Amino acid sequence: MNSKILCALGTAVVLAAPALAQEPYQPPPSYQPPPAYQPPPQPPAYQQPPPAYQQAPPAYQQAPPYQQAPPYQQAPPSQQAPPYQQAPPYQQAPPYQQAPPYQQAPPYQQAPPYQQAPPYQQAPVYPPPPPPAQPSSQARQSSTKATHPSTQSQGIKYHALRMQIEGGYTITQGDSVKTLLNDGGSAGLGLTWFPAAAFPLGFRVDASYTSLPQTLHALALASQSTGLNIADGYTDLYGGDIDAEFDLHVGAHSREYFFGGIGWYKERTTLKSVTYQQGTVCFFYCAPGYYPVYSNAGTATTDWLKSWNAGIGFEFPLSDPATFFIDGRFLRIKQPNGEYWDFIPIRVGIRF
Repeated sequence: MNSKILCALGTAVVLAAPALAQEPYQPPPSYQPPPAYQPPPQPPAYQQPPPAYQQAPPAYQQAPPYQQAPPYQQAPPSQQAPPYQQAPPYQQAPPYQQAPPYQQAPPYQQAPPYQQAPPYQQAPVYPPPPPPAQPSSQARQSSTKATHPSTQSQGIKYHALRMQIEGGYTITQGDSVKTLLNDGGSAGLGLTWFPAAAFPLGFRVDASYTSLPQTLHALALASQSTGLNIADGYTDLYGGDIDAEFDLHVGAHSREYFFGGIGWYKERTTLKSVTYQQGTVCFFYCAPGYYPVYSNAGTATTDWLKSWNAGIGFEFPLSDPATFFIDGRFLRIKQPNGEYWDFIPIRVGIRF
């Protein structure tokens, strides 16, 4: 049905179209036509800015094609190098010119003769000075005392024969001696003889006495052997040595000497027993009590025993002829039973 309506409308439009086309268009009286259309001004044409980066021409330009060199042209014969020119002949040096003959020096001119000095003029004779006044006896004594210390500054003077007095301490050595004897004091005398001042070798003779107390072990052994109460005892050594002495000067005011030799000694042993008796004992006040009484329990003396010794000493000057010395020696004494007792006596003394 719709298609029929559409067909009818189309037919009516086609029939009315020629009539509408023949009548002119009349605008209404109040209608004013619009102004003519003026196109808007055109903007200037777009100018493209120059590119910021301009490409550089290619660095490498191809070289022109290779052109071959012309062929070698030989130089004309006229321009050849000149022939070798030989050096001129050797010219010999002129002959040697000899030096002029030697001219001798003029003859020696002798010095004028020696002029002798004028004769010696002797000095005038002066009268002799008056003789010095003789010093009194007191002045001579004072001058002697003043010059006396100079002998000490001259060192130790030579004296062929000298005596000495000595004393000291004796030290026991070895287990066999130390178990029986303690250390003790000693004293002695001596004589020294030097035959010549230029020869430092001399001889000396020493006589000594030494007292050594017995140990508690020795007293106990003595008590067992005697059956007594042995409370005290000592052994005395007395004898002498014959030694050779060799002196060495170690300075202006000192001398060192070495000595050694042989000797003979005797040993005397004394034992004492003790008993206590009743009586009066006094200290700050007196009171009855007991006091010890010592009695000689026995004394034994050996024969002369052989010994040997060696030592060293130092000597210093005092007032001439006196000198001070200190020496020590090692002394070994052979006992009757074949043992050896060793001692070290150290002594100081004065020689004069």
